[in-house]
Amino acid sequence: MLKLRELRTEKNLTQQEVADKIGTSRQVYANWENEINQPDLKMLISLSEFFGVSADFLLGRTDDFGHVSVSVPPLSEEETDLLTIYRGMNSAQKMRFVAYGEGIISGNVRKS
Repeated sequence: MLKLRELRTEKNLTQQEVADKIGTSRQVYANWENEINQPDLKMLISLSEFFGVSADFLLGRTDDFGHVSVSVPPLSEEETDLLTIYRGMNSAQKMRFVAYGEGIISGNVRKS
């Protein structure tokens, strides 16, 4: 019923790698692949998101991968500006930028 083995092998992943990514043990994941047990709803959603397919596809209810949508609010103009600046930085600049932002949040940066 579950198409987990098919999806995992297409991505060249081990059972342990998938289990680690979704927060379960290799044995629990192997039991799902071998249809000894079924994942609960929370794990089914995690598997769906990890593999980028619908739960119906995982359950064998459709051959269409479906679309997994995640609701993300649009960025404000200020957020877009910050992201543009960040993407233009080198690695060292990004590290300083993030550290400065964390300092502002924690109150460890003096106000000018």
